[in-house]
Amino acid sequence: MNFMEEEIRVELAAADMVAPVEPELLMPAHGESSDEAPERPLEKKNTVYEKIARWIVAATVFLIPLFFLPWTTGIIELNKLALLTAATGAALIFWFLHVIVSGQMSFRRSPVNLGILAVLGAEILAVIFSLARFKGLFGLTNSLSDSLVAVINLAVFYFLVINLFRRGRRLQLILAASLGLALLYGLLQMSGFYIFKYLNISILDFTSSHAFNTVGSVNALGLLAAAALPLFGKIRNEKIVLKFLRIAGLVVAFAVLLILNWWILWAAAIAGMTVIMLLDSLVTGRENKFKISRFLLPMTVIVLGIFFTIVNLNLSFIKKNFPVEIGPSFGLSGRVVKSTLSESPIFGYGPENFSLAFDKFGADKLVNTTLSGIKFFDSTSEVINFAAHGGIILLAAFAFLFWSLFAAIKRSVAGGIKSVGLVASLAALVVGSFLYPLNLTMFFLFFILAALLVLDLAKEDAKLTDIEEKPLASLAASLGFVGSLILVLVETYFGATVYLADAKYADALSEKDSQKRTDLLVRAVNLNGHDDRYYRSASQAALELLAQELIKKADKNDTDRSSRIQNYIGSAINLARRATEVSPRETNNWTNLGGVYQELVGLVDGVDNLAAVAYAKASELRPGDANIYNQAGNVFLGKADLLLRLAVANAGSAQQFRQGAADALTRAEENYKRAIELSTNFGVAIYNLGVVYDRQGKLGEAVKQLEKIMPFNGNQPNLAFELGLLYYRNGQKDKAFAQLQRAVILSPNFSNARWYLALIYEERRDLPNAIEQLEKILSLEENKGNQIVTTKLSELKKGQTKIPPQKVLDQKPLQ
Repeated sequence: MNFMEEEIRVELAAADMVAPVEPELLMPAHGESSDEAPERPLEKKNTVYEKIARWIVAATVFLIPLFFLPWTTGIIELNKLALLTAATGAALIFWFLHVIVSGQMSFRRSPVNLGILAVLGAEILAVIFSLARFKGLFGLTNSLSDSLVAVINLAVFYFLVINLFRRGRRLQLILAASLGLALLYGLLQMSGFYIFKYLNISILDFTSSHAFNTVGSVNALGLLAAAALPLFGKIRNEKIVLKFLRIAGLVVAFAVLLILNWWILWAAAIAGMTVIMLLDSLVTGRENKFKISRFLLPMTVIVLGIFFTIVNLNLSFIKKNFPVEIGPSFGLSGRVVKSTLSESPIFGYGPENFSLAFDKFGADKLVNTTLSGIKFFDSTSEVINFAAHGGIILLAAFAFLFWSLFAAIKRSVAGGIKSVGLVASLAALVVGSFLYPLNLTMFFLFFILAALLVLDLAKEDAKLTDIEEKPLASLAASLGFVGSLILVLVETYFGATVYLADAKYADALSEKDSQKRTDLLVRAVNLNGHDDRYYRSASQAALELLAQELIKKADKNDTDRSSRIQNYIGSAINLARRATEVSPRETNNWTNLGGVYQELVGLVDGVDNLAAVAYAKASELRPGDANIYNQAGNVFLGKADLLLRLAVANAGSAQQFRQGAADALTRAEENYKRAIELSTNFGVAIYNLGVVYDRQGKLGEAVKQLEKIMPFNGNQPNLAFELGLLYYRNGQKDKAFAQLQRAVILSPNFSNARWYLALIYEERRDLPNAIEQLEKILSLEENKGNQIVTTKLSELKKGQTKIPPQKVLDQKPLQ
């Protein structure tokens, strides 16, 4: 039988595309007497539009776990959402066409429907009150699972499934086959077998990675395996094909779990297996027939899962090729969401805005760690994400959805539940959502499992309404068709512009030519002016063009050079400012604006103060990030160095420039000290503070700062060299000598270190060692024929010394 004729077993009439229901469907219901003359049931009409809608839904179920495309920054997530949006819109239109042509509307009632609508309503409210509405609408290209567009499409897809299909058994098999293929591909990738490598297509080179799969991260693949195990385990295996799907699916899913061997994945898998044992035991008790075979699979998974977790089996020969997945701890995630709910308890910060909450409430906990500047876009748990993204209202909505699922299952247990695998897979996903963030594939799996469960638990067919006999129903169907058509068109238009803009942005990121990259970014901005990433990148591209213009040799005939320079400066500033206007709560936008102003110090008056204001705003949004204060310090240190150079070049205004430099150094010192207060082992800020002290003539303080970081950077020849010169200037010549020796040991080709070491040897009258250092300098290809070194070597070989009376530090470095 054709798959799409599973639900309605009638043939399509050629004339009007409708057909009467078979006679047996008109027989009296069980328990009724034919003498009672029951009301004639409404004849179900079938149309080609309904069949097309079913095929679209079935194809989407198969493709979502497997789908990806290479030409956007969100290779997996964004493309899956694009597919889901297009397929859901098309299926919805065809379903409404079926309703209008047939004059009938079917709707299946279930308590789960209210849960789905509650989540959708909560998402809409969360977006309305979001701190970044565009992000709440469309999400980020790699994090969009609970964006409003995604939830709308998932909810509509759920309702399409429960109203287009009668039981959905074959849809379950399609889903199982798709999950099996996704897990198999992921397993092959983890093992080093890259399928797309053999196609020899350069645009797919990124797939040649142990970590790549069509689901997301390797841990996301593991969670999919945990959720799929019960589904595979409960496939009815009467046919050979189904037996193969069951066994292959179980083997592949278990292999993925075994390789990853993470307790969170085993916890989800064990939850699913426990539900299978619980429901099967109820069935066994009711039938008074105990069958140990029912419990063999779940008991095996539970025992092995616990065992491998305890012994911590580590297949390092495979896992060594996996990237480390970094996320906030449960404690840190909880701290962030607690503070978020304290500030915005009802609606949270808005969908996909966990990063904003983390910047404000969690970044300070990363100080004095190697992750101090990192930005997290998800918590360690999807449930915690719900709280941060939608506050109490979204938490309550999902709690109601979980309860509605439980209520539907509980209602069916007494009569014997057949959908054990669906319930167990849902349980695994729910447990997983408490322990790990879910991506779009996981959310899709949850919604499709919920829809299939509703179909499997249904005790009667969907309610059929003749809209032609009910004016209100007819009006509702017409308005629904018009409304859905408008919704689909609007969503398609904006979705397409977002997608095309991201494709241009992806091209820009891979483009090496600055002008071409700028043009691509401008096109991305024109397509989608609500993504702050495009403005940040475009501002940096404008700075690159400015730098290239400034280093060009001036051409007297080029009369447009000045206008180009001014245009690049204005563009860089305006684009960076626009990013802060599009998303004013995003820290990266303010640090980018500060960085743009910083690059223009010396070209535009007053930008140092504007940079300070931008960095101050960034530190307000991310108060625990010491690097922001370090960047602000760099602004004033750079300005001070510029003013000191101007003081040397302009003797008449030297005093004014020196005073300005002193003021700038004071502000630089304040910012570096603030950075060090936040992060006591922030080596860069400590070093920069030492530079400030050096500029201020506080050599002793400068030496102390470099001495603080030297034990942790003992393998850095440049730091040893600089500390050696500072020691010498501070009168600590023996320490200077030791540090310069250390520098040449760490880097034998360090010519400047050897040069000053030779001068110290000369000062000590140790001419043989001084000559040895100079000869080693000249032995390097880049130094052969160096006149300064050659002259000094000739003098020393003749026994002629100039130090003293000359001073070591009066001699300029070689490079």
